[in-house]
Amino acid sequence: MMFQYSLIKKMWGPAIIIAGLFLVGCDDDPAPQKQPEAPAALRRDKPVSELPWLQVKDKVDPADWLASREDEESAPEARKDAARDIRRTLVEADGRFYEGQRMIANRAVQVEAMLRENGIKESARSVIEALSGIAQPGEHAGFGETCQHYVTSRVQGLSRPDALALLKRKGLPAPVESDER
Repeated sequence: MMFQYSLIKKMWGPAIIIAGLFLVGCDDDPAPQKQPEAPAALRRDKPVSELPWLQVKDKVDPADWLASREDEESAPEARKDAARDIRRTLVEADGRFYEGQRMIANRAVQVEAMLRENGIKESARSVIEALSGIAQPGEHAGFGETCQHYVTSRVQGLSRPDALALLKRKGLPAPVESDER
């Protein structure tokens, strides 16, 4: 009796494997695999200039994004020139502030919007240029914190030169601890 049981056991293993392979091979309509969604900047379902900010997953150069926001109607060659100039500004800012170029671009766009809400017109590029101009090379201040002080001064009525002079006199604020660069 024991011999019959072990023979049946040995035969069922391969039979089950063959039946399973046969069933898998007969599947006519496999379930479609859902593809991961690409970032908006890669999908191009909206122009780069309409991105509200740059996320880590967006594969967009911060300088190109800022240039596209400045003048959507400009010729492609003019936009390339603007992006090249902004790229130099971002490299300079990157050497003077703790945050990286993407975060500096994002913060500058936020400052531009906050100032505009208070009737003050300044472009993101001019904000980066101005704040980089008062930071000392290698200082590594916090760009976000510097922006907060700048916006506060401007909203309280200080002119651009006076707000920048005040920041320069006081010294730029140190960065708040962050793991994102």
